[in-house]
Amino acid sequence: MQLRTLLTLIVGLLSALALAVLTLAATANLDTYRSETAETAVRVRSQALGTFLARSLHEEWRQIARSAADIQDLRDADALQQRIDALGSTDEKLSWLGVAAADGTVLASSQGMLRGESVAQRPWFQQGLAAPFAGDVHEAVLLARLMQSEGDEPLRFVDFSAPIRNANGDVIAVLGAHVNWRWVRTLVEEAAELLELDVFIVNREGTIVLSTAAIDERTAEMNSILAARRGIRAVFEETWPDGLEYQSFTVPDLTYGSLPPFGWGLVARLDPAVLSGPQQRFQTQLALDAVLATLFIATVFALISGGIIRPLRRTAGALLAQVKGEPTDYVREHRRFKEIQTLSEVLARLQSDSAADRR
Repeated sequence: MQLRTLLTLIVGLLSALALAVLTLAATANLDTYRSETAETAVRVRSQALGTFLARSLHEEWRQIARSAADIQDLRDADALQQRIDALGSTDEKLSWLGVAAADGTVLASSQGMLRGESVAQRPWFQQGLAAPFAGDVHEAVLLARLMQSEGDEPLRFVDFSAPIRNANGDVIAVLGAHVNWRWVRTLVEEAAELLELDVFIVNREGTIVLSTAAIDERTAEMNSILAARRGIRAVFEETWPDGLEYQSFTVPDLTYGSLPPFGWGLVARLDPAVLSGPQQRFQTQLALDAVLATLFIATVFALISGGIIRPLRRTAGALLAQVKGEPTDYVREHRRFKEIQTLSEVLARLQSDSAADRR
């Protein structure tokens, strides 16, 4: 094997080893970076989604609160009904809107549904007599016989209610609204898809009232779900029932501004594929770059070493020919490298001695 080939192989192997070590170190650091990035990503995205949902519900609540404040006289039933019809017609998200007197009798309502009937036992009315109220999602009770469900899914609402006061500040009625749950769910699903999150909303009882991913009985036992139920805000990294490990974040109380609390907590988890895909592509590109760098270094070294070893090879060939007694041409003395200079001097003396002997 020629010295040039040997040196090129050695340099190539050493370069490959060094680049492999650097690649492994970079990969290890990348895993740490990915974990930190995933934690930040799931926290920021979860808070953004929670704020978006709460703010959207807050807009609906503000309309109910303003409307309740504007109503101070219940004596003109026709005017009251016209006001309710106008409010309901401008907001498709409201499935039902109505005013119930202090005894629970509905005085005016959307399309006249439940007018004249009693809602005294409904939580939204009872709570609304005392203070602004936001109620957890529930299936339609009194309205189930009056409204058709959308598809096979039963009608479900979230409730808003606010007391109606007269000029003296006395509570004389309650304005109640049923917000279509399908609208709430669509908001969450679209935002979750955009942010590449799986979202779970859990109430105070630990029931998952909304989920954008498949769930089973074990889902409610996840630490993040339990934390959301208990009002704990934290990042979790845990293996879910589907066998995959996720980073998740809990938003313990979905509220915004003056919006009354629903008692909901939000858990959002980040699909590991969101970050593992780019990481794998980076690792593949890094390995490819390391191979190309090794080949480049070996090629450059082979070219450089050729210029270094070429005079050494000529000098060595001339020395061998001189020792064998074969005629040799004059080899130019090299002073660039100490070793080649020494061999050149030895060859020159041998050639000089050989010439003297022939004389």
